[in-house]
Amino acid sequence: MRGNLTWTSLPFALAASFLAVRLHGQAPPATTPLVARNVPDVTITTRRTFDRPNSTVSTEILFLKGVWQRHEQTLRFPAGIGVGPEQMPVRITRCDERRTIDLNPAMRTFGSTPLEHFIARPRRARPAANDNPPVETGANVKITIDSTDTGERRQVGPFLARHVITTRTTVAEPGANARAGTSVQEGWDIDVPPADCIDRTGQEWILLAFVERPGTPRDRVRVERRGTAPRGYPIEETSRWDDDSAASRVTLVEISEAPLDEALFTIPAGYRAALPRLHGGFDLTKPDTLANRLASYWAEAEAWTRSIVSVWFTRSG
Repeated sequence: MRGNLTWTSLPFALAASFLAVRLHGQAPPATTPLVARNVPDVTITTRRTFDRPNSTVSTEILFLKGVWQRHEQTLRFPAGIGVGPEQMPVRITRCDERRTIDLNPAMRTFGSTPLEHFIARPRRARPAANDNPPVETGANVKITIDSTDTGERRQVGPFLARHVITTRTTVAEPGANARAGTSVQEGWDIDVPPADCIDRTGQEWILLAFVERPGTPRDRVRVERRGTAPRGYPIEETSRWDDDSAASRVTLVEISEAPLDEALFTIPAGYRAALPRLHGGFDLTKPDTLANRLASYWAEAEAWTRSIVSVWFTRSG
């Protein structure tokens, strides 16, 4: 996304369109192998900021212990909006047990999901042969991505960091939702075990995000890859845009090799199971109680009824 996306700017976004593009490699097989890479205890703390006053600051902490991982993120919002620091849900991955655990420290709730769910989900989301895929009838947009490994190396704690520069150039025809321009990401990456334990050897995906204007046709997006330098976990990175919007920066706060308590990678005592959603996942803001389940089912029924009524009135009108 371009520019400075802060907490206060979120309500003004019109519509976000996300496109996952497989740049090269074969599709994952039905039995995707999982990676259970055993690594020594290490804690990596990074911070993301924007070169603009009153921007949200994000601090991320990655804990690694053997085949376990824990990801934490805390957001510090601009002063004056009346919102204090907020800890986002914590994700624990236990590759040996083939599951992830999501924690909501504020509500003291948790949800546990088998890793096979994340492997199968992209295939379930893929449209069937008789479905109507989204039609791209808008302006042509070409995105060229060039990743270069400079060959420079630097020892950072137990990791050997790589200096990688990625340039993304967008060429858009008049009337496109996407904005033409060039962005450059330059920084130092390290190789850590995949966050979902899924072995994607020979595959590479990239997530593209756009802002679409309501009522406009979907852009005809084509992606071309030139450089082949693999990306990793960024410990230092600067992202710049040629339209002079604020750069974003990732800085390394600390790397610690101190021993980690196993309790960091388990469900804390006193946490309650979170409310499961009808279509998968969990509502970590609510515990799984009979009253919450009934309220959730009622809300789903109301939403379904409104959609049916809306379609009926549209057709009859």
